[in-house]
Amino acid sequence: MTVGYTEGRPVLTHLSASFDSPGLVHVQGGNGAGKSTLVELCSGYLPPWQGTVRLNGRDAHSPGARAARRICRTQPALYPDMTVRDHLVFTTRCSGADPDTEFERAVGLGLEPWLDQAARTLSTGNTRKLWYVMCTTGRFACAVLDEPFNGLDRDTARTMAAEVSLWSTDRLVLLISHALPPGLAVSETLLLHGPGAAGR
Repeated sequence: MTVGYTEGRPVLTHLSASFDSPGLVHVQGGNGAGKSTLVELCSGYLPPWQGTVRLNGRDAHSPGARAARRICRTQPALYPDMTVRDHLVFTTRCSGADPDTEFERAVGLGLEPWLDQAARTLSTGNTRKLWYVMCTTGRFACAVLDEPFNGLDRDTARTMAAEVSLWSTDRLVLLISHALPPGLAVSETLLLHGPGAAGR
């Protein structure tokens, strides 16, 4: 698979990787190596120039793949005047998830005091907590997480890491992270080298 954003300037060239079982794949690479590009490929937003991207047996851009995956980009995208509670209700309606379960997750990450606060009033850490919960609601077969631990305190990162570890027992998680929280067991590593080959 080869992909880029500008003709003649590929970001990833002849990348070939396959993950056929549940587990936690740690995606690594320097700046410009193509980590965020990989996220967009998995999201179905960015079509490859050559080759295919398939999730759960379906083309990444297909509705079936959309329902089976969760994408958590590194940059949160919230509605400034909507409350934390409103964001969670909206997201669960879109994904068909149980609102009580997602509120419980948010409370477990320390968001309870801010449930009725507008998103624009949240700290960076609380914004990222909300974004993480929103992006991973309900049941899914694959999750792609781009630097989810950035800007979080140690206890929150530990709580999230425990959840990610649990997911990896019965589904696939691609995790982009420069530093892993202690105790997070990786089953495989995907090393990206930018406009060249990818190794493991």
